[in-house]
Amino acid sequence: MITEHQEVARHRVAEQIRTAELRALRNERRDAVRAEGESAGPRHELAGVLRRLADRLEPQPRHRRTGLSVVR
Repeated sequence: MITEHQEVARHRVAEQIRTAELRALRNERRDAVRAEGESAGPRHELAGVLRRLADRLEPQPRHRRTGLSVVR
């Protein structure tokens, strides 16, 4: 007889396997598109360009302070 703990573990492993299989399929499709020399599409290219532009324009993140000063 399977205990509740074993049943939960079995479901978790099944979900991890399913996730790994989906990831492998996505990677295969991506590799196939790259091998064909096709781009991922105009929206994907635009997103990449905008991301690189934002990286150049944005200052490095700093810790934000509360803006309150301590008066003694």
